[in-house]
Amino acid sequence: MRFTLAASLLVSSVLFPAVASASEPAPAAANAQPVRVSTGVTAPSLITPIKIELSDRAPKPIAGEVGLSIAVDEKGEVHDVKVTRPLNSFWDARVVAAIEKGHFRPASLNHQAIPMNVDLTVAIAR
Repeated sequence: MRFTLAASLLVSSVLFPAVASASEPAPAAANAQPVRVSTGVTAPSLITPIKIELSDRAPKPIAGEVGLSIAVDEKGEVHDVKVTRPLNSFWDARVVAAIEKGHFRPASLNHQAIPMNVDLTVAIAR
């Protein structure tokens, strides 16, 4: 079973950590209620904000989306990250690295943590 989960990386709070406060919670993830995808099933949800570290020499962000296929295990750890809809090699690599460091609240079935494959779309804004 595959479920779609969308995440948005905002340039001001994620791509440029000097601008954003490190203690600032992710707006949607911090207050979001678990998403019910079926009776007794809850989709994984992002716990920790995802940050992409950029050097001063990095190209300016471009607007676009990177599609990923990931597996979230019963501990909320991310495995088997695959790019399904690339943007460009620079941003694809950084998004994959950031997602691999992220931690999710695992999916659950009848209140028991279960592994789940997730299709994830990461939006990059200018």
